[in-house]
Amino acid sequence: MVKQHKQLSVASLTSPKTKAVAYIRVSSKEQEEVGFSLDAQLKFLNDYARAHDMEVLHTYMDVESAKVAGRTEFGQLVQFLQSQQALPPGSSTCQTVLVEKTDRFYRNVHDLVIIRDLGVTVHLAKENVVMSPGSRSHEKFVHGLNVLLAERMVDNLSEETKKGMLEKAQQGIWPSQAPIGFKNVEGPNRKRIVVQDEVLSPLVKKMFEMYATGLYSTKDLAKEATRIGLVHRKSGNKLGKAAMYDILNNPIYYGDFIWKGVLYNGTHEPIISKELFDKVQLMFKRRSSCPTGRQKHDFLFHGLMTCGHCGCAMVAEIKKGKYIYYHCTGNKGKCPEKYSREEVIDQQFMDSLERIQLDNDVVDWIVEVIHASTADARKQREVQMAAFTQQKQRLEARLDKMYLDKLDGVLEKDEYRRLSSKFRSEVTDVKFSLHQLQASGDVKTVDGNRILELAQKAATLYSAQNQEEKRKLLNCVCSNSTWAGGELTVNFRKPFDSIAITNDEYKQKKVTNPKKSDLIEIWRPLPTLHSHVTF
Repeated sequence: MVKQHKQLSVASLTSPKTKAVAYIRVSSKEQEEVGFSLDAQLKFLNDYARAHDMEVLHTYMDVESAKVAGRTEFGQLVQFLQSQQALPPGSSTCQTVLVEKTDRFYRNVHDLVIIRDLGVTVHLAKENVVMSPGSRSHEKFVHGLNVLLAERMVDNLSEETKKGMLEKAQQGIWPSQAPIGFKNVEGPNRKRIVVQDEVLSPLVKKMFEMYATGLYSTKDLAKEATRIGLVHRKSGNKLGKAAMYDILNNPIYYGDFIWKGVLYNGTHEPIISKELFDKVQLMFKRRSSCPTGRQKHDFLFHGLMTCGHCGCAMVAEIKKGKYIYYHCTGNKGKCPEKYSREEVIDQQFMDSLERIQLDNDVVDWIVEVIHASTADARKQREVQMAAFTQQKQRLEARLDKMYLDKLDGVLEKDEYRRLSSKFRSEVTDVKFSLHQLQASGDVKTVDGNRILELAQKAATLYSAQNQEEKRKLLNCVCSNSTWAGGELTVNFRKPFDSIAITNDEYKQKKVTNPKKSDLIEIWRPLPTLHSHVTF
């Protein structure tokens, strides 16, 4: 492959030679990679220069769509020719440009005017045409028509490209450059599709999971992304807050995508679940509904409570250089909530966590129930996976048959698009269901054990933890806590809400000294312990 800005000189056997510059172009990086025309153009122009006794001083080459304004090398070529005109009279200047043909050089009338105003000679080598200020009027007229045809070709190509991209979108295929976390590969029928990037997709998923906790801002995530190597694919630049915001709000990561303002069901494998995406959107909504503002210090309960009177955030500030007080922001107007010391709030969170702290007897019984149900759950999962696998095979067989029917003319093109889009969407749903079942394994059992462990030690852990660990534990267990009139109201996340209610009843009944079996009966039916816990 030829490198840009390569100095090209034709051996000087006679003198003097006409000085010239050459310009070559391909319309995209893909065309360069498959050897579409760069090498061929370069060889052709070198042969032409040699045959016409020219010395090529420099070759400019653009590897980009010429439909897009700002061709870098074309602009540099114009600057070079302008600098040649500024040389003192009598200097040996370059006033000749070598190109392969019209549509390699001009893409619109504006380009033609720029080159014409420079007063240079243009050799359209493959067309065997030389245009100069001294060319005849009819030659200029034909040349102008060729430029207009080239411009029309660009417009037609653009229209066809847009049409093809829309068709891909309607088939559920993302039609452009893969967003970060995905990569473009060649799929069935040689169509470019997006698949998960094995390295970056887990990192993108981690960004969603972190933001959903409510403990991190987009700025925090941008820093974490840099630390773990999640950067822009091409440039390698860091992801800023804006880029992180775009990622967290892009539906392509859960399986859908927006193209030209329309939401389509994608056929690609999602990186995250729709449930996680919705959690992130809810967190954005909560942050925007009552902003807490920036705080200089990282206070323990920042972002974990709202005012029970008006719903605004509770923020902290330091008094007398050492005492931390929390108060309502009052963003919705004057609020009656008074200032409260952090130690008071800390103790009430501790008391709330004691509601879910379980006795050892209860934990032992629940563990036995979980383990006994594991075998049945595994059998049920295997039956479900077999059913989904059969359904997937049937749908794929239908797609294959429809494609053959389209090739044989049995099925109209529009009908094929409609039906194939429908069945691909169904295949995606089935694949996602299979993926969830395969990934789950004994995760529910593991999650259940972790939840029990946390519930058993929650208050004890909290009392011994540092500030950051306390925040993580509270965010894991609690949700939408409110503070009003000096009282904390904790809304527990699932399944800790059920555990707290049942444990309250258990403790009340335990005071009357009933039989152990009667106490255990309070826990029937067993609270669902399959919620995902992130530490």
